Amino acid sequence: MKRIIPLSLIPVTLAAGEAGAAWAGTEKSAEMTDAEEIQAVQASGMTLTQAVDAAQNETGGIAISAGWEDNDLGSWGYEVEIADASSAMQTWFVDPSSGAVTKVTETDDDEDHEQGEDGEDND
Repeated sequence: MKRIIPLSLIPVTLAAGEAGAAWAGTEKSAEMTDAEEIQAVQASGMTLTQAVDAAQNETGGIAISAGWEDNDLGSWGYEVEIADASSAMQTWFVDPSSGAVTKVTETDDDEDHEQGEDGEDND
């Protein structure tokens, strides 16, 4: 079955698509594409293993997870989740340019719990 779209709707549809693309562009301004992330990690001079070692040495805990993240201040580096001796989880940011390890604190706009990609609570 053929579907006929009135010509008068085409400009409206295109305008809505462009507006959505512009909005999406502002939403992802703090994120990197995979290619940008790979280039940034390679240029950082620090591997994931080195970042995990730095965080574990600084805290005395054991790394549970780690990844390349934005520290919400515009700097990219490694975010490492550490389980300490009391089994508490803490998140630490490792700056690849200086090797500095700093504790990540919750900001006012952070949620009390994280949600997965599907929107389900991960508590």
